Amino acid sequence: MILNPATPEVNEHSQTESTEFWKCLDEILQLDQEKYNRDRPAVINSNLVKYLKFTTDSYKEYINTDRDLYRMALTLVESLIFSDNLKFCISKLLSMLNIDLLDMNMKFFISYILLFESKRNLHSLDIMIDFQGFTVFYNTLYTQFAYLEKYSFENSYPRHKDSNQPDLTDLDVGIIDEMKQISTVLMDLMYQMFKYCKCAIADVQIVDDFFVHFLMHSVRSDTTTDLFSASEFKVLLALNEQYIMFAQDYKIENKVFKFVLDTSASKSFTELLLLKFNRSEDPSLKIMMCKVLYLILTTTQDDIAMNFFYLNDLNVFVDVLLRELQNISENQETLRNTFLRVLLPLLKNTELSKTHYRKEDLTQLLQYLSTSDNFCSTDDINDDQRTTIKLAFKTLNEVDWLQSPPANDDDPSVTSRSSSISINGMTFVNANEREKDLYNVKTNDSIISIESLSKRKSRPPPPPPPSRKVNIPKRVDVNGFLMGVRSTD
Repeated sequence: MILNPATPEVNEHSQTESTEFWKCLDEILQLDQEKYNRDRPAVINSNLVKYLKFTTDSYKEYINTDRDLYRMALTLVESLIFSDNLKFCISKLLSMLNIDLLDMNMKFFISYILLFESKRNLHSLDIMIDFQGFTVFYNTLYTQFAYLEKYSFENSYPRHKDSNQPDLTDLDVGIIDEMKQISTVLMDLMYQMFKYCKCAIADVQIVDDFFVHFLMHSVRSDTTTDLFSASEFKVLLALNEQYIMFAQDYKIENKVFKFVLDTSASKSFTELLLLKFNRSEDPSLKIMMCKVLYLILTTTQDDIAMNFFYLNDLNVFVDVLLRELQNISENQETLRNTFLRVLLPLLKNTELSKTHYRKEDLTQLLQYLSTSDNFCSTDDINDDQRTTIKLAFKTLNEVDWLQSPPANDDDPSVTSRSSSISINGMTFVNANEREKDLYNVKTNDSIISIESLSKRKSRPPPPPPPSRKVNIPKRVDVNGFLMGVRSTD
C-alpha cells in the first residue's frame, strides 16, 4: 500500500461526480484520428501532458487510495496513445521526471506510472534503460536523499534525533512525506532494473558513497510497516549483487560491502538482514541475502567473520539454514546449493567453530544430503543435485568439529548411484582461500540467475529435528515482516 487511507484525507464525492471524473480521463486519451495521422508526435505529447496535469490536479481530490492510483495508471498504459507509442511515451515521462523543479505530485504520478508499466511489461524496463532511465532514477533519488539527510533524518527517528535540532513544521513533514513517497517508488523501479535487466557498468559506477551510505544508515529494523525502509533494503541487496557480478570483469569497489563492515552505519541493516533471512519467502531475496552473508563470513582478515555477529545471531542463522535446507521446494535445488555455500564459512569461520551449536542435527542433515538416494527421485542426477551432494560432503569434510570417527571402513560417499557421481574424485578448495566459485557462472555448481531456478520433482527430506533452546542474550527484539510497494518482497 502506497497511500495511507487517512493521509491525504478522502474527500466525499457522489457516484455521479466520480463517474464524471473517470470519464474525463478517458476522453483525454481519445484521439482525433485526422490530427493523429498528420502530426503524431505533437498529438501524443499534448494528450500525455494533459492527462498528467489533470490527474495531478485531482490528487487528494479524486485520487486518494491505492485503488485510484492503480486505475489512473491502468487507464493510461492500456490506451492506444500509450501502447502504440510505447518508446515515445516512456522517453517523454523520463524527460519530465528529470526536471528538478517539476511539481512533486507530478513526479510521484510519473514514477508510479513507470513502475506500473515495468511490472506489467518487463520489456519496458529495457526501453527505460535505453533512454537513460537508470541515470534519471538515480539522479532524482539522489536529490531526494540529499534533502532528507539534511532536513529529515535526524528528526525522523528518535534514536538519531539531536536535542538541539528544531522540530519539523507541518509543512516540513508534508514535504518529507512526499519525498519519501516518490523515493519509495523510484527505489522499487531501480530494484526491478537490477533484478530483471542487464545493467551497464557505467550505470553502477555512478553510484557514489553518499547514496549507499544514506541507504545503509537510514534503513530501519524497529518497524515492520515502513515501506521506504523496505525498498532501501531491497536496493542494497540488489546493488551488492551488481557489484559482485561486475567484479568478475572489472576493478570496482563494492560500496555496499564497505559500509556493511562499518558497524556504526550498518547496525540496523544487519538487524534487518537477520530478520528478513528468518522470515522472507522470496527466493530472489534469499539468494541476495546469502551473497551479503557470504562476503561477511569469508572475510577472515582482522577476524571480521569471527567477530561480526553476536553468538545468538549465529545460532539463529544455523536454525534458519537447518529449516530451509530441509524445506526446499521441488524446483529450487539451486537455492539449497546457495544455503550450503553459506553454511560452510558460517560453521568454520565464526564463533560456532568453538560452540559446536546443533552439531548432531547438522551432521545428520549433511550426511543425508551427501547421499543421492535420499533426495533424488530418479536415477538421472542433474547438475544441481550433483552440486548439492558435493557441497554437503565438502562441509562435512572441511568443518573439523562436524567430523566423527568412522564406525567402519566403508566409504560414506558410495551409494547405489556411485556410478553417477564420485565424491572421491572431487577437488576441494584450500581452506584458506575464498570460494570464488560462488559467483562464477561458468561452472556447473555455481549460483545461477535468481530468476532461472530449474524444475524437478524430488522426494521430500525427513522432518526437521527438534530445535534446541540456548539461553543466550538476544541482540535485539525485531518482529514482523516488511512489506513491499505493491510488489513481492
